[in-house]
Amino acid sequence: MKIAIFGWGSLLWEPKGLKCDKCWRKDGPELPIEFTRISKDGRLTLVIYPTVKKVKTYWTLSTESTLEAARQNLRKREGTCLDKIGFVSLQDENGHSQFRDSVKGPIQTWAREKKVDAVIWTDLESRFQNKCGEDFSEEAAIKYLKCLTGGKKEKAKKYVLCAPEQTDTSLRRRIIEKLGWSVD
Repeated sequence: MKIAIFGWGSLLWEPKGLKCDKCWRKDGPELPIEFTRISKDGRLTLVIYPTVKKVKTYWTLSTESTLEAARQNLRKREGTCLDKIGFVSLQDENGHSQFRDSVKGPIQTWAREKKVDAVIWTDLESRFQNKCGEDFSEEAAIKYLKCLTGGKKEKAKKYVLCAPEQTDTSLRRRIIEKLGWSVD
């Protein structure tokens, strides 16, 4: 079984125990990705967020032989539950995602073109509103980042700056401009 793994953030520079061919290709589908998730350590991380502009994603091939094993491997790498690992299977037209309607079509089309049997990805929610008490907006995200200090600020900055070049989101450009963040 040929299983693709989508990536747009730390999977690319910190694959840890991810079982894959280690070759991140730049021609994944365009998906609505933005820095809208507030992680446990305070970083703003990249997740699917249906109302933002789409960006080109990356992909690699899993070295696991079954969809279930590939999903479990990604789940373990991400330190989450299996419910937070999205997938689309072309073999049985099955799939799972909290954003199923907005991502299923483009992913299925892409998978057929690339002749892969299934695709998996990290399917985490934003949590911005829960953590900040206001809806996500670029202004709210900048305000949030400005309030970070010490180690939290450094981790947030590293994540934004380490994000792959083609994950060129509107918020990323504004963060770099408004906060003056750049690679030292």
